Amino acid sequence: HGSFGLDDLGPMATAVLRASACCIEIHKRLHMFETGVDDVRLCLHIGVGCGEISILQVGGVVPPETHIPRIEYLISGAPLEQISIAEPLAENGETCLSPQAWELVKDCVIEGRPLKDRMDFHLLLRMDESKYTFPTIKYATQLYDSRAENCFKLAQLNITRRYIPSAVFKQIECGTLPYVNEMRKISVIFINGSGLDVMSQDGPKQAQELMSSVQKVCYSHEGTLNKFLIDDKGMLFLLVFGLPPLVHPDDPARAVLASMELVNVFKRLKLVGRFGVTTGRSYCGVCGSAKRMEYTVLGDCVNLSARLMETSKHSTGEMIFKALAPIKVKGKANPIPIFQPVPREAAGACGVTMDRKIRFPWYDNLLDGSSLTSKDPVLTAKTKVQHLCSIQKWTANVKVAEMLGGPFNKVMHSPEQTIGSTPVGRSKAPAGSPFADGGLVVIEGATGTGKIELAEHIIAHCATQFQMMPVFGTMGPRPGESNRMAIELLRSIVAVYRTVSPSLPPEDVQALEKLISPQHAGSMATLSELLSQSSSDSPAALDVALKVIVSLLAGLRSKTGILVVLQFEQGTNLFEKTAEKDLAIFWRFTSEISLLVNKEKSVAGLVLVRKASQDQQCVKDAMSSGNLLSLNGLNEEHILEYMASYLGIPEDAVPPPLRRFVSQVTMGNPLYIRETLDQLLQDGNLKVKSGASATAALDKIDIAAWSHTAMVGGTVCNIESLDPIEMAALKMSTCFEGSFTLPDLAASSCSQWGGATHFDLLRLFRATRMLVSRGFIDKVPPPSRDSPRTSESGNNFGDTQYFAMQSALIRTVGASMVLEAQKKSVKRNALIDRVLKQDLPDRMTELAAKKSVQHIPWYYERALRRMLP
Repeated sequence: HGSFGLDDLGPMATAVLRASACCIEIHKRLHMFETGVDDVRLCLHIGVGCGEISILQVGGVVPPETHIPRIEYLISGAPLEQISIAEPLAENGETCLSPQAWELVKDCVIEGRPLKDRMDFHLLLRMDESKYTFPTIKYATQLYDSRAENCFKLAQLNITRRYIPSAVFKQIECGTLPYVNEMRKISVIFINGSGLDVMSQDGPKQAQELMSSVQKVCYSHEGTLNKFLIDDKGMLFLLVFGLPPLVHPDDPARAVLASMELVNVFKRLKLVGRFGVTTGRSYCGVCGSAKRMEYTVLGDCVNLSARLMETSKHSTGEMIFKALAPIKVKGKANPIPIFQPVPREAAGACGVTMDRKIRFPWYDNLLDGSSLTSKDPVLTAKTKVQHLCSIQKWTANVKVAEMLGGPFNKVMHSPEQTIGSTPVGRSKAPAGSPFADGGLVVIEGATGTGKIELAEHIIAHCATQFQMMPVFGTMGPRPGESNRMAIELLRSIVAVYRTVSPSLPPEDVQALEKLISPQHAGSMATLSELLSQSSSDSPAALDVALKVIVSLLAGLRSKTGILVVLQFEQGTNLFEKTAEKDLAIFWRFTSEISLLVNKEKSVAGLVLVRKASQDQQCVKDAMSSGNLLSLNGLNEEHILEYMASYLGIPEDAVPPPLRRFVSQVTMGNPLYIRETLDQLLQDGNLKVKSGASATAALDKIDIAAWSHTAMVGGTVCNIESLDPIEMAALKMSTCFEGSFTLPDLAASSCSQWGGATHFDLLRLFRATRMLVSRGFIDKVPPPSRDSPRTSESGNNFGDTQYFAMQSALIRTVGASMVLEAQKKSVKRNALIDRVLKQDLPDRMTELAAKKSVQHIPWYYERALRRMLP
């Protein structure tokens, strides 16, 4: 305690004494603190408790953006229970001590006013300065402070990574920690739970199970667990969606879906939980001093989620929101509108319907990059197919026409079209086609490149022309959709059986009981639970379902032709690790079904993926037979035809500036083309006279403001997912209109004239290679010989590799993240570096030559001449 002549109080009493002195000093410095905002002042009231605590390290699940397990450091015990009572008893500017704390320091402090309601709790007025003062206590604390000796060493860096968010750790590694502070739009889940007693015998085990379950749900939706603590209000969780590098256009939807899964977690553990979800702009960054800082989120969005404990609104259509009566919350003058989320009802029909129409799974699920908010999803999908597949010279369309034996026909894609009633004459698939001899067709490509439209064209043609009945199995971007794939396959197979045997019961479970073979009859309980969607993801249940699916498909081969359609869509997920488990299940289903496809001529397969795995035998077979289609977007000629079809005008009526703009921005992606044209029409930059002409005003377009679209929003998310050095290199790259080199980038980040090391340059080189591999920038040939940079007058670049940012979309979005002053600084530093490297060597050589000649001052030279004879 630092006071001369007084006995030592003991560890616990000394700790309470120091805490009491600290509380008094905090009140002096911070109570009624002027914030400088609308005459708002900070008021404090403090509670103090003491006793033994339990320290738990819970979690251990690996986030998708790193390979290091994330662990939360948790404390609980009697002191927290004490302050839950003491803190409310203290008014503004007061400190309240629990009975246990007061007993230890009652002879060291002066008591304040008595508390009538709780006489065992005591208010702290001031220190008994005849014995102890704040300066002496502070000096003694600093004198015996041993925290510096117990700090982690550099060799123990990997241990600290478990407790630090990966995005913050990367900023620390790169020395860019100040840039982690920012204002950004985020979605927040605030959870208030109760029912967990960490001090009980099973408490730590239950806390570990709760934390690991919450982490799994959060990370499966690519979110961030920012806080977990147990205090006087119970258990508190703060989950954030939208923090780099885990940024998505659909973060509000991810937050709502995650909260629905977390409700089931709390129910399973028999705990009570209340959940609030909000979306808004908040401060995200580091708070604290150099000795103790924390990465957190602050703002009205976070506060509101803590007070609502309800939900937020989103727009992907995966959830249905019921408006509730507005409520009054603390800190808000007006009532706040709130909504209750309800899961969207799963589509009952999939495949061939009772009226012999085809119900495609992407009508009811997120599989094509768009939302589920369309009023008429069937008409919308049919229209997209007609626009895209009518491009006869499109390479993918030409290949599909060869397989089908005929070109695209719009008649087959009318909303009223049914199987067996097409006015187009039926035909047979050409010899050697996978739809004639059996085989697997694989279509790979990014979201929006036309996989869905081509697949719908193929399926409709095979059904109406070749009488091949479709069977569907799809898995979407949300976690745990492996069950849905098995359910769709079972339901669509039963639907095909109904077309052959109309007497089958309308209920799928009852129909399966009649169709299932005796050897799989014992699986009906599992299948019934699976079809009712009441079972969680179970590998055993999926194995049972797969065996039954293959058996049912084999039973159909002699009755009708079958086209099995399997799709895996990653959506807006940024990291492969997120969907790694579901992707493995998808390829297992695909491999098993492909074995049947290769044996039976009446069974064909169609696989839709972002990137086909070259390790899968079914993909190798498709490649060897020429049935692998890779979609990379439309060329300029096809873009013009697609734009004219979408706008409903002749091709020669499309303004050339509009055609060039769309071609540069969209990179030929049909989804991006539709979004760009829709946005231009909405903003008034494009006016169309149906069937006649179009006028475009493209001089004042802010593409970066289209963050709600898949095109711009997805690009922003890909940029945000980069490491700090990679992002800095990308932002600097947007400042150069033409080609640039690694030294140009190094001039602003790690210039040799600024004391940078070769290691800094090596890290920048590695970041540049990563940008090239991910398609953000491209390697380009050196400029022409007549360029000032490559002229023979003192050029020292040699064989330096040149780069260029050729994507107008990435350039525009990336440039919007860079301030104008930063752009000028990057260009200026690059020019200075080029001049120095071009002119400085010659000047240094000239200076060295001058220094090599012995210099004699003129006055010594005269004296020397006089001395010489």
